[in-house]
Amino acid sequence: MARQGITFEQVAAAADALISDGQQPTIRAVREKLGTGSPNTIHKHLTAWRQARPVAAAAAPELPQALTAAIAAEIERAASQARAEIEAQLAQAQGEAAELAAAGEAIEADRDALAEQVAELTRERDTLAGKAAVLAADLAEAQQRIAREQQAAEAARVDLATARLKIEAQAERVSELTAELEHLRAALAEAQQGRTIAEQQAAVMATKIEACAEIRAERDEARKAAAEAREQAARLAGQLEALQRQK
Repeated sequence: MARQGITFEQVAAAADALISDGQQPTIRAVREKLGTGSPNTIHKHLTAWRQARPVAAAAAPELPQALTAAIAAEIERAASQARAEIEAQLAQAQGEAAELAAAGEAIEADRDALAEQVAELTRERDTLAGKAAVLAADLAEAQQRIAREQQAAEAARVDLATARLKIEAQAERVSELTAELEHLRAALAEAQQGRTIAEQQAAVMATKIEACAEIRAERDEARKAAAEAREQAARLAGQLEALQRQK
């Protein structure tokens, strides 16, 4: 936005106030009175103000010639002194004007540079504001994602604790089953040893049973032979008795 410059009315009012205070309305004095303003602008308005000031004309009274000559000489002397003072003030004012003009140009250059810097900073601010909005949205999303991950991690910790309890219970059960398995292995080893002994004893018994079977077979044959012998003896006895009856 362009800076609002000072007006002619402001410069004229400041110059009139300085004249009323008995001061010369120089560029510096007007600028100090206003507290602002470009030296070039003040110089332009101050020149217009001086040109617009009315020149008071006084009617010359009719005085004696000697007094008139003395007054004229005094006026000439005062005028010469005033011209010298005015020329000195004019030279001072011109020097101040040149100095203030140079300062004004530097100030205006600085103002333009600062205005460009302000515009650049404004653009950077707008860019950073956009980036900040994007970062704020990313931060909010990241916070939500972290919250979800924390909830998932908490659930995972609960599941892990539950799994650990199950593993501990299973470990205890495995220990019990291991002890039971060792007991069964010992019993199996003992049973296998007993079976070996029983097999040995069964072999011995089978041998004895085979021997008894042979004895039974021999006994049966002997019984059969005895039966046959008894039958043959009975026949012979019958024949003998028949022979005895025939006699």
